Amino acid sequence: RDSENDYALFIDEINRGNVSQIFGELITLIEDDKREGKPNAIEVELPYSKKKFSVPSNLYIVGTMNTADRSVEALDTALRRRFSFTEMVPRYDLAELQTKVAGFTPSSILQKINSRLEKLLDKDHLIGHSYFLDINGDLNKLILAFQHKIIPLLQEYFYGDTGKIGLILGKGFFEA
Repeated sequence: RDSENDYALFIDEINRGNVSQIFGELITLIEDDKREGKPNAIEVELPYSKKKFSVPSNLYIVGTMNTADRSVEALDTALRRRFSFTEMVPRYDLAELQTKVAGFTPSSILQKINSRLEKLLDKDHLIGHSYFLDINGDLNKLILAFQHKIIPLLQEYFYGDTGKIGLILGKGFFEA
């Protein structure tokens, strides 16, 4: 055991898994007061190896999920009370989003798209800044980001309704 360092376990799309099958009976062990060295520490015997097991206090468990996919009903109560939910909103101020492409900054493009998405859908369907991070003023990279990431996402959001996708992207987006 290494008590000198902190460790993190990341579970992406935690809401898409069967939480009771992922954690099983160990769900209790991740509670702060039930961890190794804490007042109410619990140690269990693993069924196959018969070794004693507890969760160290220097292990951080981070579960991620998209807000558009957030089905809180899918997360059982046991999981919801053991995790904090922190919203990560798009960052328009990042330096990588300030380099102009075809006269516009990726930041301004993203803000415009997201303001329209919020009006047509809601704030849980905003597009994140990660789609624009490695554009670096390159028009071809911007086009590829739209072709392979943003437009498919909008098609999913609007079930292929090109009229609504057009409202998000604007009249000048498509070439005739």
